[in-house]
Amino acid sequence: MKVSVIVPFHRGLHFITDCLDSLSEQTWKDFETLIIKDHVEEKEADKLLSSYKDKLNLRIYDLHEKNGVSAARNLGIQKAQGEYLYFLDSDDYLAETTLEELVDAADKENYDLTYGVIKQTWFRRMVYYGAEQHNEEDQEFCGQPWKDLVENRIDVSLLSCIHMLIKKSGFDEECLCFDEDLEYYCDIPLLAYFLEKTKSIGFCKKADYIKRGHNDEIQYPSLSKADIEDRPQRLSKAYKAIGKITPELKGIIDQKFVTFCGKGFLQKVRRDKASEWKNSRFLPVHEYAQTVDNSRICNQEDNEKKVLKALQQESYEACKKKINHILAKRKIHRMLTEKRFMYRTISKYIFERFSQQDQWVVFESFFGKQYSDSPKYIYEYLLKNYGDQYKFIWIINDKSMKIPGNPKKVPRFSLGYFYYITRAKYWVTNVRQPVWFEKRDSQYLLETWHGTPLKKLGFDMEENYSASPTYKRQIYSQSRFWDCLVSANPFSTEAFHTCFLYEKEKIIETGYPRNDILYAPDKEQIAADLKKKLGIPADKKTILYAPTWRDDEYYDHGAYKFNLALDLKRLQKEIGDEYVVLLRTHYFIADAIDVTGMEDFVFNVCKYPDIAELYLISDICMTDYSSVFFDFANLRRPILFFTYDLEKYRDILHGFYIDIQTEVPGPLLMTNDEVINAIKNIDQIEEQYKEKYDEFYDRFCCFDDGHATERIVNMVFNK
Repeated sequence: MKVSVIVPFHRGLHFITDCLDSLSEQTWKDFETLIIKDHVEEKEADKLLSSYKDKLNLRIYDLHEKNGVSAARNLGIQKAQGEYLYFLDSDDYLAETTLEELVDAADKENYDLTYGVIKQTWFRRMVYYGAEQHNEEDQEFCGQPWKDLVENRIDVSLLSCIHMLIKKSGFDEECLCFDEDLEYYCDIPLLAYFLEKTKSIGFCKKADYIKRGHNDEIQYPSLSKADIEDRPQRLSKAYKAIGKITPELKGIIDQKFVTFCGKGFLQKVRRDKASEWKNSRFLPVHEYAQTVDNSRICNQEDNEKKVLKALQQESYEACKKKINHILAKRKIHRMLTEKRFMYRTISKYIFERFSQQDQWVVFESFFGKQYSDSPKYIYEYLLKNYGDQYKFIWIINDKSMKIPGNPKKVPRFSLGYFYYITRAKYWVTNVRQPVWFEKRDSQYLLETWHGTPLKKLGFDMEENYSASPTYKRQIYSQSRFWDCLVSANPFSTEAFHTCFLYEKEKIIETGYPRNDILYAPDKEQIAADLKKKLGIPADKKTILYAPTWRDDEYYDHGAYKFNLALDLKRLQKEIGDEYVVLLRTHYFIADAIDVTGMEDFVFNVCKYPDIAELYLISDICMTDYSSVFFDFANLRRPILFFTYDLEKYRDILHGFYIDIQTEVPGPLLMTNDEVINAIKNIDQIEEQYKEKYDEFYDRFCCFDDGHATERIVNMVFNK
């Protein structure tokens, strides 16, 4: 046996699936895989791991009395039968030729230790290889072991023995093992030994190791991210375990310690009121700081230098006092230079001292950009039936926007915005509130959301293009403050439960208030009036085209590019005698669509606030992956799907909750030819999809009946 691949495994079946798939596809076949199970609790783990026994030379062992990465690796070393050892983390994976490249290099040059390139990604394998232009090397590799394996590794948590092909004889002759007393940084002592003692170390630039970051720190925190405030304390413990350390390695680790402490870690001292900081946490860090050469501290910026000097020389209380002073100066500077931060500070220290106003209701739709959606319909119902009981406030960026009832209008992030969201009892919104907002216990945040989800959201998004750890961390924090969440159907209830990790008991299945108008007794008159208002000829049928945004095409946060794939000029030529097109792009899309010369055929309704009213005048709805079709289905009118980039959008950018190829109530169209043909034969398509449409309606439109608003008001405001 040439190579023994040792993989400790604690949890994360979707991670280890990619890991084992990458091993099963290696071009080098003379290796064994040792899975060391570290108290795995996931029910399907044994079944999943056993399924790879036909694909790999696989042996599985359990840690019983011990736990941790060190113990798992040590058991793997004991059981290994290969000439070389290779350590692979269960959440990472390899390129197909990685083992072959490492073995070839080691054999050719007789290296005792061979290492390759580490690339960092958030993506699972399928997405990673589909979006390689977005992947980055963890660092620049130069082929010099000290620089590659220690000095150039940005974070001390990256000082690791992963992605090293090491002769097993080196472990056996010196009885080497990982220190099981070290939960963190257990690689550092061995890494120091290898760099000091190993005679022949080689670099293989063609051997890629893909280190997969965890984008779900709530459910699957990585070891390097857990309890970050304890990192210097644990680093100190690892340093002591090294024993006789080389001056070069000591200096490098010291620099990483200084950088980490000086760049923000010690804010934790100020924030944390727990007594263990004063005792168990501060002392080891203080002791370690005393061993750091002063020249490294002197190279830091002024504030960081003061903190580190205090950490070296002073008591916990003195250190904390100095940190408080530095952070207070920073806060004052931000208040004087950032208006929004100043307003937040005023809100925290002044507005929060004012009493709550139980009759105040704040409404917001799409970040203050519109008077629309479910908040609009809840507002108008309250205004009509309980207008004398409440004071209404609308967060609206355009104060000239006409809103019935003369509510108070405040732009988002103005001083008035902070004043009203701090004091009002009720806040009705269809999007996530700012991540810094912490409501009073007695306040009520009604989250209506803005649609039945087709695209995966939040914690249901695995490592694809849109799913960053910050996004998931924020969405978890924000949803903790929602007092209830509106659902339009049982499908949405289940999706919201998993994507927000939100309690089902707090999800109210009422239907969407914004869809009440689709069941209004005067909806035909509303449609006729709107058609006239927009200048659409009464004898023309209308096609609503409502495409969504692409995550990987953007100018800035919340400002997305859009390349129109629909050939509007050809559509005008082919169907212009019978139809007009209503163009409605997502509000995230910043590009204006040029319709010059087609003004009588294409009506740009991107800025029309209420899309539900547009549904009423639309004979056909055409979209790609927008959730508009769930709402439009309430009208039982034809729906077409122009999905020209389906594989990329589904597999790389987002992922879907349903099988769009079998469950939607209309055809998937890939070309302009297919779009035109479908429109010309819309009656046949209606008949073809009638049964599927009925099933879809029963599944997704089951709560909408024109009375969703009334139900919500009775549940929230009249309880």
